[in-house]
Amino acid sequence: MRLLRTIAVAAALLAAQAGPALATETTLVLPGGPPKNDPAVLDAARAKVAAGDTKGAIAGLAPYVADHPQDVAAGRLLGDLYFRVPDYAKAEKIWKALIAFDPSDRETHGRLGALYAVQDRINESMSEFQLSLPNRAGYVGLVMIHKKVGDLTDYLAGLRTETELHPFNLPKWSELGQAERALHHYAAALDAFNHVAGIRPQSCAARVDLANALVDLGRIDPAIVHLKACIAVDPSYYAAVVNLGEAYLEKSDPVTARPLLDRALALHPEGSEALVDIGYTYDMKGDWKTAVGYYNRAIRSDPLRPEAYIDLGYDYSEQRLFPLAEAAYLKGLAVAQDDGRLHYMLAVTYNVQGKVALARDQYRFAINSDEPVIVRQAEHELALLPPK
Repeated sequence: MRLLRTIAVAAALLAAQAGPALATETTLVLPGGPPKNDPAVLDAARAKVAAGDTKGAIAGLAPYVADHPQDVAAGRLLGDLYFRVPDYAKAEKIWKALIAFDPSDRETHGRLGALYAVQDRINESMSEFQLSLPNRAGYVGLVMIHKKVGDLTDYLAGLRTETELHPFNLPKWSELGQAERALHHYAAALDAFNHVAGIRPQSCAARVDLANALVDLGRIDPAIVHLKACIAVDPSYYAAVVNLGEAYLEKSDPVTARPLLDRALALHPEGSEALVDIGYTYDMKGDWKTAVGYYNRAIRSDPLRPEAYIDLGYDYSEQRLFPLAEAAYLKGLAVAQDDGRLHYMLAVTYNVQGKVALARDQYRFAINSDEPVIVRQAEHELALLPPK
């Protein structure tokens, strides 16, 4: 939600020459059984990933997953690491084993969809993304795969026709909203989510989707109304609580935001969104060292999400600790290589140090981002670089 802040602070850094992803609802509770899961193994693997030691993380995690096929979190992480090496065959084997254990595991279906998309296994990819719905990654994946095969216009037209003909087919309305949002058609996404929430006003998922679209459009106060309505129905709904806290951060109101973020962290002690946002509250007070501690906690909690790397690198850049800033962005890119925000911030960091060739390369990567604001700013700053 703080994409504009990312742009603003980076631009300020350049002038002086001195993001979080929204929460989703993907909790899966599985029956236990011998052998007992060991959270310490997963924590150790996450720590190694956060330190840039992917091979070490795999070496420690692989034998554990082989002996604990029911540990879904460990299996997903191991598959994620194989995917990024890349070793697609091993990633597929791990994820398919999880699906065999629980065919309704939407998060893992989404991962298989992404894997098959990379391998151009189009029909299998579409099938897996469909099985992952209503996981947001599945909606985004469907947009990606239809764009890849060149029938995105037909896909959107089909969704629009289906929703017009069947106003009570709420899954299709949600799919339309998520597709429009993935394409940055925020007003169209808002219309679709409004329709769902109007029919199911007690649905927290619908309220959170609607609030996210409102925030995309800069309409923070109406978003807050919907998030509060969700919390009134379900006070323990993590996505609504953490997003409400972040909405108040958007309004530069950390006093109201902080208790909500603390509550979100109590609901989900490893919630990387809450950790990143709490770190940002310390940044707002000028306490960058405490903020860095929270960003590092967020990375250890979920080393595959880019937001904490972005804020961590920014804090180091602002303190002119450029080697540390570069390291943060590069570690982020190791797990999110297509994230335009990371490429852009790394470009800025190189630029302020006079590393023009490296900055030019990163600006070009950022221009290939799917974030229009990032693309425009990267194009502008690339044009200002001296010629080769």
